[in-house]
Amino acid sequence: MARQFLKSHGFVIEQTNVRYPVGELDIVAQEGSALCFVEVRSKTSDRFGSAAESITHKKRQHLLRAAQWYLARRRVRWMGEVRFDVLAIDFPKDGKPLIELIRGAWTSDS
Repeated sequence: MARQFLKSHGFVIEQTNVRYPVGELDIVAQEGSALCFVEVRSKTSDRFGSAAESITHKKRQHLLRAAQWYLARRRVRWMGEVRFDVLAIDFPKDGKPLIELIRGAWTSDS
């Protein structure tokens, strides 16, 4: 669902489920001149907040380190914008999934 949503919004998927000792990247994609590290979050209940709100500071640090590993191992050095996005999918009990794309959800220095 996440990959299809991103493709329908103009993203070109580069890789999915990239694992390193320091963390995992759900989706690496390009949107225009930006290389996007997309964290996919989903929840079936809003009891403890939405899917987007479930990303902790510790999780962001793991994603940052994994992105650094990815960039260091890339065949061609990336010279454009690097962005951290969130694709949040909330599954309400009585309706269809609510999908929210948050471009630039955080930066490497936040």
